[in-house]
Amino acid sequence: MVYVAVFLLSSIWLVSLAVDMGKLMTTKTELQKAADAAALAGASAIDPATGKLTQATARARAAAAASANTALQERAVSVNIDPDNDVSFPGVRKVKVTVHREASTGNPMTTIFARTLGITSLDVKADATAEAAPLTTDCNGVLPFAPVNNTLGGFSGACGSRDTLKTGSATKGEFHLLSFAVCDKGPCQGKGGNGGATLRCMIENGYYCCVKIGDTWSATVTKPGNNVGPVRDGLQVRWDSDTDKRSTICYQQYTGNLRRVLPVPIVKTFVGLNGRTEVQITGFAGFFLLSRPTGQGQNLVVIGQFIDYIAPGVAEDDGDPPPNSLYTVRLIE
Repeated sequence: MVYVAVFLLSSIWLVSLAVDMGKLMTTKTELQKAADAAALAGASAIDPATGKLTQATARARAAAAASANTALQERAVSVNIDPDNDVSFPGVRKVKVTVHREASTGNPMTTIFARTLGITSLDVKADATAEAAPLTTDCNGVLPFAPVNNTLGGFSGACGSRDTLKTGSATKGEFHLLSFAVCDKGPCQGKGGNGGATLRCMIENGYYCCVKIGDTWSATVTKPGNNVGPVRDGLQVRWDSDTDKRSTICYQQYTGNLRRVLPVPIVKTFVGLNGRTEVQITGFAGFFLLSRPTGQGQNLVVIGQFIDYIAPGVAEDDGDPPPNSLYTVRLIE
């Protein structure tokens, strides 16, 4: 009977260890998910004018993303972090988030059977680091406009800056428009080139096959009229479907659903080119429509603000971004 009692007691201890270790591993996994989500959310806080993280915004987004996740204490509860102490910035576009279940912060993971051994709680934590990396490949809705790279340090993204996607004389109504190949993805699948119907669809919805820095694409430079109607109609749809149509604001004051933000490739040059030609993509940028497209016929004017902007895509290197960029967020630790 003594042996049986000792065996049963040992078995209970082993069972308690297995149960509590399972709870510990579950809590660790949940905390890691919360840390990953918080770091990615923080890394999305790109300043549209500088391409660096706005730290106050990053802290707030990280805290909000963490609280949307749960992890075990005695039961599953929201993960709360201290934005000032649990969020740090290893680089100008990097954010590190640490999440806790610890006695020192008043929220340890409580044990179940291990309490019989005097172990009432266990400390668990996880951390993650994410960065906003300059996008090198866009496969998720880039538009066929092709603004030329500004060699004087890029376009200003400051509130109050104004640029145009329309170039050339007002009488010709010239837009620099890329002629994308036929794509089998997205709302414009099966369409290619820059005919009127294709242009309207791609400006309204974007091109969903991949466009990469270094690629060379066919472009129309000086076609008279240059599909002004489809350009205007596509942009009008985007403007009308946005939830913030105020024309007196810059991007920093904008609260809409992002339909006014146009992800566009930046090209090397159109100088000395004429008609249909080949141009090379050197980067990407966001272009925020400041107002509804105005003007009649070939006098259509598209005014906006170039911004650094977060978008889905691929970042293939860690080099310095070019002026005016699209960024994608990724976990690095």
